[in-house]
Parts: sequence; structure tokens; C-alpha cells
Amino acid sequence: MEESTNNPGIMRRAEAAVGVAIKVVIALLLVGMVVLVFMNVIFRYFLNSAIAWSEEISRFMMIWLSFLGAVIAFTRSEHLGLDLVVKAVPPKASRAITILADLLVLFALGLLVSGGYTLARETLLSGWTSPATDTPYGLVYMVVPFSAALLFLQAVIKLIEHVRAIASSAKGAE
Repeated sequence: MEESTNNPGIMRRAEAAVGVAIKVVIALLLVGMVVLVFMNVIFRYFLNSAIAWSEEISRFMMIWLSFLGAVIAFTRSEHLGLDLVVKAVPPKASRAITILADLLVLFALGLLVSGGYTLARETLLSGWTSPATDTPYGLVYMVVPFSAALLFLQAVIKLIEHVRAIASSAKGAE
């Protein structure tokens, strides 16, 4: 059963819902950062006293914002890429290179999920916390496996789309 253009299927609907949720979180993080930094500037300028924890929390927000932004950029295919080889070879070879690149991305993201989980877990278990807010660094580092898992799922979707495109072009050639 093929998906129609009016009914994008459960995979695309889930992808869209996750994308909206990530954008909302990114917007909240950005607003929170701006408010915290602005408050700290006001406190320093008018009260000659800084908010000790605002820089730390702003830094943590920036870390999460960057990793979640990478998910959005990957979903939109807006990451920097080098396509000289893909454009220089015939279409069949180009499709094969695209599939190989997708598989390499999946492998790298699998390593990132695994390594990020280990990093976050070990840091949580060690009890290492930030100095100003006593925030466990493991919670900050949890963004690595979380965003890598989202990237992994998006890479699987892209791989499926590329394989389907090859299959449909092969059918059309028959």
C-alpha cells in the first residue's frame, strides 16, 4: 500500500510532531537564555551584583539548544555537505554513494548514542555536579544520547526514502 500525498503516513506525522516539539523546546531555551542573560546584565549594572547561577544555567541551555538545533538542521538537510563526488559520477553510482553515506551516518550516530549514554550515565552515577547550581552534569550530558537517537531515527527515515527512490527508479527503467 503506497502513501498518498494527502496522507503522509504515520512515520511522517510522527516526524512532524517531534519536529514541532523540538522547535518549541528550542524556542523556550532561547527565550530563557535571553531573559537570564538580560537579568544578569541588569543586576550587574544597577545593583553591582551578578546572579551567580545565571551564567551556568545559560551555558547549559546553550548546550541543549545546539544539540537540538542539529536535529532540526539534519531533518531539513541543512547541514554542511560536500557533494563534489556525488555530482561527478553517473546517477547509479551517485545513488549508491548516497546509500553508503546514509549507512556511515547511521554507524556514527549509533556510536554517538552509545557513547553519549555511557557519558551521561557515568557522570550521573559519579555525582559530579555544577558548582553554582548543584545541577548533575549527567542531566546536561543527557542531550548527547537524546539528540543522537533522534538523529538516528531521522537517518533511518532518509535511508528508507533513498532506497525507495532507487527501487522506484529501477521499476521505471524496466
